[in-house]
Amino acid sequence: MGPTALTFYWAAKRLKRLGVPVLPNVVAAVGTRMHQCHVDLDARLHSSVELGYGGMGVVVAPGVEIGEGSFLSQNVSVEPNPGVPGVPRIGRKVFVGVGAQIMGPVTVGDGAVIGANAVVTADVAPGAVVAGIPGRELKRK
Repeated sequence: MGPTALTFYWAAKRLKRLGVPVLPNVVAAVGTRMHQCHVDLDARLHSSVELGYGGMGVVVAPGVEIGEGSFLSQNVSVEPNPGVPGVPRIGRKVFVGVGAQIMGPVTVGDGAVIGANAVVTADVAPGAVVAGIPGRELKRK
């Protein structure tokens, strides 16, 4: 399949950690242009996080935390609400469906499932299945 958005993210993150000037931003920009996405270098992703379709259309804002084994489908947006302090935190083994938006200072619990095109603006309990606009809990595992 070739390099994914995360390939560029991890390469740029390593270059930044090594103190290389300018190049981390160039590498990140290439990944952004190739995959029409943005995974900010200040976001904290576990090394086992995966992005659907190589990360096409995914937006992960600075400061966002995503736990191990989580999966973000394509066109997912994880970012703060404008004018509201705080960013989302996604727990371990969370599945986020296509086109979903997780916005504001919310916490998504471990093992939760966010349905396609859901808009999550409130905390999600561990193991909950959430769908709709705004996101509502449908059941809990």
